[in-house]
Amino acid sequence: MTTSPPLLIRPARRADLDVIAAGNATMAHETEHLRLDAATLAAGVGAVLDGRVPGQYWVAEHEGRVVGQLLITYEWSDWRNRQVWWIQSVHVDASARRLGVFRALYAHARQEALAAGAGGLRLYVDDTNTRAQAVYAALGMQGGHYRVFEDMFDEPSKI
Repeated sequence: MTTSPPLLIRPARRADLDVIAAGNATMAHETEHLRLDAATLAAGVGAVLDGRVPGQYWVAEHEGRVVGQLLITYEWSDWRNRQVWWIQSVHVDASARRLGVFRALYAHARQEALAAGAGGLRLYVDDTNTRAQAVYAALGMQGGHYRVFEDMFDEPSKI
């Protein structure tokens, strides 16, 4: 029996910008049929990687190649007097799916959140993305009792 090389989870670096932006574009297309503006997307990823906005990307490497990503952003919870970490911009390369990439990224983010004293982790998922919902439930995440409503001012185009 052969086993896969282990995944390496690490903080993203500026050199990862292109692969992260490509992952975000692919994820938006696969899950919501959106076409994101490449320049806006690269600038947004760069703002996080350069530390100009609050957030942290982590990437998963497999055999020396980035195959997954996860972004953490922060919400202040006055009810908890602690931050709640939001998981965003999750993408796993199609060639690496079923290797436990998201599980490893989630475990890392959870460990970091606990160590930082965060109040918990949250994410949102498109109602129609049942595959992702099943993955999140398998990790012990709850659907919660909130629905997300939004008033977005600059919508990407539907494909």
